[in-house]
Amino acid sequence: MAASSEDPDQQKAAQALADELSLPFLPTPTADTDLLLLQTTDHIELRDLRDPRLGPIWVDFSRFDLRPHGPSLSRRQPLARAFGKKVRTIVDATTGLAQDALRLALMGFQVTAIERSPVVAALARDGLHRFESERGITLGSRLALRAGDARALLPALARPDAIFLDPMFPARRKRSAAVRKEMRVLRDLVGEDRDAVELLGIARAVARERVVVKRADDAPPLAPSPNHSITGKLVRYDVYLAPST
Repeated sequence: MAASSEDPDQQKAAQALADELSLPFLPTPTADTDLLLLQTTDHIELRDLRDPRLGPIWVDFSRFDLRPHGPSLSRRQPLARAFGKKVRTIVDATTGLAQDALRLALMGFQVTAIERSPVVAALARDGLHRFESERGITLGSRLALRAGDARALLPALARPDAIFLDPMFPARRKRSAAVRKEMRVLRDLVGEDRDAVELLGIARAVARERVVVKRADDAPPLAPSPNHSITGKLVRYDVYLAPST
């Protein structure tokens, strides 16, 4: 994998990005380049050069519905209901491209988002910065993004009310072409979360109130006997309450 830019004016920004992520900087991609992180004039995008049919991936929140009672931010939707009424602080320990982390922050939760892949974290951070600029919103302390392994970071954080896990597993149902493209490339970057059960154990020891695990609706629980589950159209939220709750 390498970082690059198609615009000469963006070369310095692309070089700085490569240095930050410890990636080689390629002014022009070579024949053996598989994945390319590209600095454009507007955003950072990820390209899979092995398959020309796949379009670039970048984080775009420009169409995010900001209505408080709309489908994205309603407290009646399954994601919000899974956290209950007592939770104020959440760690999203497998944040990916930060879609759910942003939703939770805009619902009013204070969110710390952790992503183990520096490249995925860079894509998410780029999208969040553009969201703030384009929509005139300052997330401030409502959403903090950190790159690192949640297994190591969670015990060192101030204990949150809740921890959210969305581990990556092979898809079991047919998805749209766009989702398949995104998940395929991201899986190439981060792999399957084979340590998800270990992470759940750490999360249950750290969270004050509960751990919420997002699963495909046809997937088994990550650990036996969740206290309860909230079911959506395609996903399920398994809730593991802290022992004192």
